[in-house]
Amino acid sequence: MPAGTKEKKMNNQQTEINVKNLCSRKLWELLKNAEWQTASERFAIEQELSGRRHYLEELQTLSVKETMH
Repeated sequence: MPAGTKEKKMNNQQTEINVKNLCSRKLWELLKNAEWQTASERFAIEQELSGRRHYLEELQTLSVKETMH
């Protein structure tokens, strides 16, 4: 395996978000500032906040704003 491939794979692993280890405030900041990398990361953040029952009104408002675009 070329050295660059291994390095790239390691970088991808480092940027993966573990939503269970972050507080709700940080998750909300990531979501509202569009700091997620993939649609699956965004979904994981939304699901975690919903499961915690935190920022529910803000999540609803964010969803409504996005459907208007």
